[in-house]
Amino acid sequence: MTIYQRTRPIRSAAPAIARASAGVFRKLAQQTKFMDPALAERWPQLAGEKLAALCRPGRLTGRGPGGGGRTLELFVPNGAAAAAVDMERDGLIARLNTYLGPGSVSRIAVIQTGKAVTASKGPAPEGGGEDGELGAALASFRTAIRRRNGGK
Repeated sequence: MTIYQRTRPIRSAAPAIARASAGVFRKLAQQTKFMDPALAERWPQLAGEKLAALCRPGRLTGRGPGGGGRTLELFVPNGAAAAAVDMERDGLIARLNTYLGPGSVSRIAVIQTGKAVTASKGPAPEGGGEDGELGAALASFRTAIRRRNGGK
């Protein structure tokens, strides 16, 4: 009678895809401040160009229309932008509810970040719009960077 011995330990099953991807999605959600991608994509049309330049949407918190509406977080760079957004609050809520559904957003929370909320969409133009000594220094800096990168 032969008794078989195990030579290797039993392998555990592969982790569930949800557990493996949870860390990736958690990091991504923190970087985007849990922003709804569809809302972020349509933000300039919903908020208007002037308001979209002052703020960007964050997460929607709370319950839906049946639970009293949700709160939309808006990130602004400074107090002046916060005041401008606050003056447009009622109109913005009305436009958001037209897009998301009646009663979806009942409140807007304005959060000051201290950083600019919009990023430039490409390289700075040649002139850059700067005047005087600052413009000359920035032009010199751009030239040095292009030279270092091989003219790219």
